[in-house]
Amino acid sequence: MAEHNVVETLEMVDKAKTREEKREILKSRDNYATKALLQLNYHPDVEWWIPKGNPPYTPSQVADSSEGSIHFEVKKLSYYVKSGGHNLSMLKRESMFVQLLERVAPEDAKLLIAVKDQNLTYKGLSYKLVRDVWPDLLPEVEEIEDAEAVVESKPKKKSKKTAVVEG
Repeated sequence: MAEHNVVETLEMVDKAKTREEKREILKSRDNYATKALLQLNYHPDVEWWIPKGNPPYTPSQVADSSEGSIHFEVKKLSYYVKSGGHNLSMLKRESMFVQLLERVAPEDAKLLIAVKDQNLTYKGLSYKLVRDVWPDLLPEVEEIEDAEAVVESKPKKKSKKTAVVEG
């Protein structure tokens, strides 16, 4: 499986005009890193140990991510999510995250911070689109309009659409 540049893929999705084009881009550029990062961004059960916002770090001097370092580093992200099962002090965990950001290309570091904050902002990239392309990546949920619906977790009214989805 080709290791397409994740940021490039997401920028292509952002520029695509139709939902079908966005789906095709994600499908044709399918790789572990892209799927893992989208899952970490959108999955409602993912909780990060690392606080929101930009940690203090020195961006790497690596001009681009052609070495595919994010494809290697993405496998280590379990250290930073609560379900990861790694017993580390918060100081060690945050220090490791800063080192990770300093190892990858600057555009990948920004992407990792956005994913950590569960705040990817590419036009047309949504929970629904990701679930549509890779149904096993995210759980089925009733109509998520935006990220606030997940955060606020208001009691949801029974949707008439549920019967169609289950059928």
